Amino acid sequence: MQTEFIRLTLPRHTLAPPFHDAIEQALQAHGQPLRWAITATTTTHLTVEAVILKTPPNP
Repeated sequence: MQTEFIRLTLPRHTLAPPFHDAIEQALQAHGQPLRWAITATTTTHLTVEAVILKTPPNP
């Protein structure tokens, strides 16, 4: 297993409040999120920074 820091910019119009579930789902595409935070917002986008746990693929 390996940890990785990622930053995602998500369009707000695709996220329904509350944003928690939609953000977690977007992060799942990159691995298992250990922790994350919304670090910036605009009227159109959210920026999320996260630490992800990646598991290597089975041979």
